[in-house]
Amino acid sequence: MTFRWKEGLLTLPSLGMLVGLVGVPTLVIFITAFCASSPTGGVGQGWSFRAIESLFQWMYVPIIIKTLLYSAIATLLCILIGLPVAYLMARCQGRLRNILVLAIVIPFWTNMLVHLSAWKMVLHPNGAFGKLLLYLGVIGPNDLLLYNPQAVILLFVYIFLPFAIIPLYATIEKFDFRLLESARDLGATSWQALSQVFLPGIWSGILSASILVFVPVLGCYVVPELVGDANSVLYSNKIAQRTFQDRNLPEAAALSSALLVGMMVVGLGYLYWERAKRRQEEGHE
Repeated sequence: MTFRWKEGLLTLPSLGMLVGLVGVPTLVIFITAFCASSPTGGVGQGWSFRAIESLFQWMYVPIIIKTLLYSAIATLLCILIGLPVAYLMARCQGRLRNILVLAIVIPFWTNMLVHLSAWKMVLHPNGAFGKLLLYLGVIGPNDLLLYNPQAVILLFVYIFLPFAIIPLYATIEKFDFRLLESARDLGATSWQALSQVFLPGIWSGILSASILVFVPVLGCYVVPELVGDANSVLYSNKIAQRTFQDRNLPEAAALSSALLVGMMVVGLGYLYWERAKRRQEEGHE
């Protein structure tokens, strides 16, 4: 009992920060969604369901579909690119592995806006990369590498690729590669060994990487705002618009609450899947 009290006291500071910096603001957002909007902007007096009712407007349907599509494409590309990189990192030994891990971690130390500014210079029509593509005939003189959906997805993949590589690397590193050798010895082709042995063996890492990429992309409004066009307006951009331009904080809170609930459903579904898988493994033992 004494040990539990000490353990509880040690966790109080982190628990207090979590409640104060995450729990309380989240609760404020949910409460604001049920408040009336002020004609001058902000939150008015009294309660109202108008912000909640606005979520069911038809105008949000194509935006939600587009947001899910962009997030799914970015997640798929991150997994396809991250898998061979994580495999290479797991198979390397010694100093080379540490260098590769450091190369993946370093982007976390740089602000996202710095990355976006650098990419805007790279993709600028008068930049060296744009002139090279124009010289090679890949693009025309009136084609833009910026301010289009392709640029948005490219930046999504670039920014969130480390979120896919790190969990994939952590899972592949623990994989027993002797299973692949055994599968080949039993007559399996390389593709069969990959699809029936390797991928199922690292499926938990693939699922974790997918969630770590998909969920942040859903709420990232900076990338479409800086490199997208009118056709690249996503759900998160609507939240920013209601907050900073329209000054309709209850509706912005309602949109944010719906996004939070969706993320919570994804997270709880993942936890349920993990527990069910763990129980199944324990049952086989």
